[in-house]
Amino acid sequence: MKSSILLLFMLSAFLHLGSAAAQCDSLGYQAEVYVSATGDSLPYRLLTPDSVVPGQRYPLVLFLHGAGERGRNNCEQLRHGAALFTDSGARRRHPAFVLFPQCPAGDFWPAITRQDHFGRVPNPFPGAGAAMSRPLRLANELLDETLARLPIDSERVYIVGLSMGGMGVFDLVCRRPSRFTAAVAICGGVNVQRLAGLRGSRTRFRVVHGAADPLVPVRFSREAVQALRRVGVSVDYIELPGVGHGSWFDAFRRPDFLTWLFETKNEQ
Repeated sequence: MKSSILLLFMLSAFLHLGSAAAQCDSLGYQAEVYVSATGDSLPYRLLTPDSVVPGQRYPLVLFLHGAGERGRNNCEQLRHGAALFTDSGARRRHPAFVLFPQCPAGDFWPAITRQDHFGRVPNPFPGAGAAMSRPLRLANELLDETLARLPIDSERVYIVGLSMGGMGVFDLVCRRPSRFTAAVAICGGVNVQRLAGLRGSRTRFRVVHGAADPLVPVRFSREAVQALRRVGVSVDYIELPGVGHGSWFDAFRRPDFLTWLFETKNEQ
């Protein structure tokens, strides 16, 4: 009897995993794995334009998911935001390559730990001298590999992230102030002292945060926006009254989200 129950449980789990994978595949993102020169690996999903015209170059979006989507199944990271780019209207108006790497369970995009409790520690984020976390380093390498391999418009490289991913957005832009055309950081945060290094950067920011966020205090975004503006960086700040931690739902529902992102272009 026990063996039968165990068998049924295993079969149910297998079918659930298969169903989840099928749902991910149905979105149109290819399942890939990036392997570094040292043998480190990072699963990711890649969306390509419906039609790649020879000689034409396309925008690239790097999307960093939140802590709840970590793992190794190369699927969960598509839970939030992926459908934005696969809508038929969006595919037609904004053909682009979109990268969704997946951070392993127990790791973080920025170099923080759970001991750095956001509600109690004034500044839980890495300083300017901190080493890049392993997952963010691999995502950064994946970005460069993709730029070299695919027909990407180097003046239209964008980064989007939510929660832990929003923190990763700030971290990576601080490390590469001339790489990204536009950055969207949703309910994230950063060591604001690092933002002084963005003086002269042409990266345009959109920062979104729920005013009632119980997990990542809204003060992190408020302080980041003030620091960015002090050094002359263009910032579109959206604070959502009464909204808690899931502010990405509101951010992605805004009718101008993709327009704002894709119409930003650096001119040499």
